[in-house]
Amino acid sequence: MRKPRARVFSSLIGLGLALAGASACSAGKGSNNGVHGGLDPGGGASSTGSDATGNINTSNNAGNSSTDGGCQHVEVKFVPKIPSIFVLVDRSDSMFTPDPTTQVASWDPLKAGVLSVVASLEGQIRFGFGAFSGQQGGMCPVFTSIAPTLNNAKAITDVYQPLGRLMGAKGETPVTEVLPKIQELLSQPGNDGDKYILFVTDGEPDFCDDGNAECPVDAVVGNVQRLAKAGIRTLVFGLKSAQSPISDGTLQAVANAGASQPVASPFGTDTPQNLCYACSTVAGWNSEWTGLQSAPDCMTAGKQTLGSYAAAGGTAIVYHPNTADQKALTDQIASVVSGIKSCTFDLGGQITVNLDLLSEASIAVDGQTVPQSMDNGWHMNSTTQLELVGAACDNWRKPETTKIDFNFPCELIVPK
Repeated sequence: MRKPRARVFSSLIGLGLALAGASACSAGKGSNNGVHGGLDPGGGASSTGSDATGNINTSNNAGNSSTDGGCQHVEVKFVPKIPSIFVLVDRSDSMFTPDPTTQVASWDPLKAGVLSVVASLEGQIRFGFGAFSGQQGGMCPVFTSIAPTLNNAKAITDVYQPLGRLMGAKGETPVTEVLPKIQELLSQPGNDGDKYILFVTDGEPDFCDDGNAECPVDAVVGNVQRLAKAGIRTLVFGLKSAQSPISDGTLQAVANAGASQPVASPFGTDTPQNLCYACSTVAGWNSEWTGLQSAPDCMTAGKQTLGSYAAAGGTAIVYHPNTADQKALTDQIASVVSGIKSCTFDLGGQITVNLDLLSEASIAVDGQTVPQSMDNGWHMNSTTQLELVGAACDNWRKPETTKIDFNFPCELIVPK
């Protein structure tokens, strides 16, 4: 039996935008009615057109160069969904306090770096922005924000540029108060690609109460884990602060939670049960349970903490930019943002895929075959949309991973 001819769509990616040349098949034997004309059957010809980066292989798997296939092609692109990134900036007092060593406060260099990156990538990424703080006994949170959209640099600049230190009582760090608001903004119509929060902070989270430091950390971990389950990843930037230093354990816990990795307890030798008893009198911690329509039970495992913890934590990256070096700070933000890649691909408007024959298709990332799977590999969301999930998506998102191959036999591709 002659093996089915396969079309191999190979893509190299830069900023995670236009990905690959794709193809569609014409069923006519030896016909020449493709949009760009015929290919030399069996010749393994390269795709044509200045926008194509993929290679279209029209030879059959047995190396037979017979011309009975008549497999023509239409030039289309595998286009990833445009990602949305919400830049969340800590506006607490410590962000405005100069570091004793460098004599530089974080606020202004961070602002310059963020606005520079947003301006350079606003046509490729939907950027949103928010700065947050709050005051004990006063308004909590104080949250100034703008929803994500393309070409948003001027609007974000107009919001971000005039912001400064809160007047009056000390500016706090009520992270859990703003995360649900960001989820609402990222869930607005139009944000149909992958979603991220780029969280920049220099101090431990709180409930605007300067109380037990462990309770708000637990609440943040729980919130970020729920966001990750809803498809919103959190990237963590930890800045230096002499006034209110955030612990490495807290930063790593939040980063792991945001990447859907296991979270090791950031509370040292304190047990979940002890944490529960200590936090049960804290209004902010209890309000989190109320929002979940639940209540803590300090005697029952799984009901003692808002976050879910494991014996060993993951290895999500925590970024530590140097705010005393403006260029290095801007370059690191740009590198992280530019490396964000969507795991959802649209196959263009000219072809569909026959879902009944998916077992004949294959995907490879940097030469490694990815299994077809609903939760840890690749699958089709529809006849025109492919998605990488689980470890396959994580591997594709690594900055060093730059090549993805979509291998579809001709029989799967249906031209419109």
